[in-house]
Amino acid sequence: MHPIEMRKYRAVGLVAALLVLLAVSYTRNAEEEEGAMADGGPLAGGIHDAPAGRENDLHDIDLARFAVDEHNKKANALLEFDKLVKVKQQVVAGTMYYLTIEVKDGEVKKLYEARVWEKPWMNFKELVDFKPAEGTSHLPCPIAA
Repeated sequence: MHPIEMRKYRAVGLVAALLVLLAVSYTRNAEEEEGAMADGGPLAGGIHDAPAGRENDLHDIDLARFAVDEHNKKANALLEFDKLVKVKQQVVAGTMYYLTIEVKDGEVKKLYEARVWEKPWMNFKELVDFKPAEGTSHLPCPIAA
């Protein structure tokens, strides 16, 4: 066999071997992703609970205060931030924070759910949604009692 023909066969063999390796790798990754979904593992881009204690994180509290202030401006309301109850987050083009916030509306405590989108590298923060938490009743404020 001529040396040039041998090189062609070697090149074809190497390409075939690379394609087999890529196929095996792709199959393995797909199986691992299916396993992660089946066992309830986190999905990229999915909404997930922030680590415990995040309701005391100063950055998250600032986001919650921002949400209440922005809502007050848009709705001409006078809600007062009381505390951050729960934090969830989702990686998007930045981070979407899902905040459960306790506020005071006069003498009544209420729970609200807010979504705040943040891109810190652009100094960007936007209140996307602010609504009463579902299934909550208004709590009497202990200060008024």
